[in-house]
Amino acid sequence: VWESQQRDEDLKAALAELGSEENDISPEEQFLNVLQLTLEKELIEARDGTSRTGISQSKVAKLAALVDVLADGKKLKKISKRYAGAAQILDLEQSTLKYLERELREMDPSDADLPPDFFDSEKMELLAEIKTQRQRVVKGEREVNKSILSAMAKVANNRMRDEVDGSLAKALLAARLHGEESTFPEGAPLEPGELNAYAKMSSKKNRRPFLDQTTSAPSPEDENDSWNQMLALVKILEAYGCLIPGTEMVESDSDPETDNYIVTDGGEHVGSLGMDNSLWQLCALGGAWDVAYESSELDKFQDAFADFEGEDDGLVDEEKDDSIKIPKPQTEAETLTSYLCQFSPSEMAGYVSSLVVDAPRRADSALESFQKLTHSQQRVVQGALLSLERLVEVQRRLGLDDTIGKCQLELSSCDVVTAWASGCSWNEALSISGAAPGDLVRTLSRALDALRQLGNLPYLPARALYGTVRLEASGIHPRIRSLCKEAANEMDRYPVKDMLPFEEGDEDESESEDDQEEEEEEEEEDDVFEEEEVDASI
Repeated sequence: VWESQQRDEDLKAALAELGSEENDISPEEQFLNVLQLTLEKELIEARDGTSRTGISQSKVAKLAALVDVLADGKKLKKISKRYAGAAQILDLEQSTLKYLERELREMDPSDADLPPDFFDSEKMELLAEIKTQRQRVVKGEREVNKSILSAMAKVANNRMRDEVDGSLAKALLAARLHGEESTFPEGAPLEPGELNAYAKMSSKKNRRPFLDQTTSAPSPEDENDSWNQMLALVKILEAYGCLIPGTEMVESDSDPETDNYIVTDGGEHVGSLGMDNSLWQLCALGGAWDVAYESSELDKFQDAFADFEGEDDGLVDEEKDDSIKIPKPQTEAETLTSYLCQFSPSEMAGYVSSLVVDAPRRADSALESFQKLTHSQQRVVQGALLSLERLVEVQRRLGLDDTIGKCQLELSSCDVVTAWASGCSWNEALSISGAAPGDLVRTLSRALDALRQLGNLPYLPARALYGTVRLEASGIHPRIRSLCKEAANEMDRYPVKDMLPFEEGDEDESESEDDQEEEEEEEEEDDVFEEEEVDASI
């Protein structure tokens, strides 16, 4: 009883603080504060088992998630953008459905210029399109309804219906009256779109918890988990030769929390890429490999499986003895690099798209997509799968979460990107992909952006170190970098035009210096020739 009275007093004090004249905030921000305060109170009651609306673990988890979103300004902005995108897609799908239904109603079967068979086939095709479009609308409605803002609006409406003092309803009314064009009447329920508008106008600063014992602030367990994931990333980058310990770390016992590292050439390339898993992109292009051989257990399993099937013979043993000095991950990376250097620019564009483009709505099977690739692309994909398997194994062994270390190799869009980089027309690209124009533009744009990033990486000269064990990631080969530049230039045409030019790299600077030296030599030769002519005339 005392705890309940104390919570009521804290609630009144928080409401008084929110309603004081010293808080110079907008009514929309005030409504979000009151909503957070209301959810915090219900969360505490659900944890204590005194909530009238339920005390289940799922309810506590949902309330905690909603409070965390409201307390984190950046997270709230991100949720708002995600909801706005889903709502916009739903609006477009609904508009398309209305257009198709209107076209069906306006079809005139009495038109004498059209034969009856043509009208029936046209009607059947239109009905099929309407059926497909209705499914898209249902899917869009499902995406909007399952968003966090929709759940938050539903909880807010339930609280306004059950609350006694009416503080949340008053705050909502004040926010509606503050708007220039408020279309919601007094007493109308809170809509997710309306809540999204308030979230857009809110500040990005985090809101402090108004009551104690809430999950608005991150718990020590969450902080420890985040730090452990950070340490796992450092260990993975060190295992792949992107980070090497400093001299002081080598001489003494290493402590990941206080150690200093040196960034290698491969690490510089990883840091320059703005992709989901930049290390995977670098590995797929032969620029990094398992230097520390953390994936040795994977090779042991494969060797044991080969022995079980009887594939190990004397010839294989002799080959192993010849290449025993070079670790297997380095050999695979060097082989992959040599295959990539034999690519054409269009083949490079298609392969890079498989590293960054998500699976489309309607995709062929992996086998069908693989069969559509060129022979060179199939050979590179097989080598990339070895790198993918090793990286996933190392990330698992070192404790990195799967959602952070996502690695993908999606081949469904490789053929259309290859064709577009080869110079095919827009209609041909649409026919190859079978996708909507907007989806195809998005696919080609993502591939173009990835090629731009790879082409703009710092120039690293190739070193002839084959046959030598390397303990650092070498980064992307300059030939691969040049192929990415050429592929980006081939893809950069309407309607996938990119206005961002390439940066002037070290390679371009060296070329310009060579050109300048040639011009100086030509000028000297011209001066000598002119002097000879003068002497002859004299």
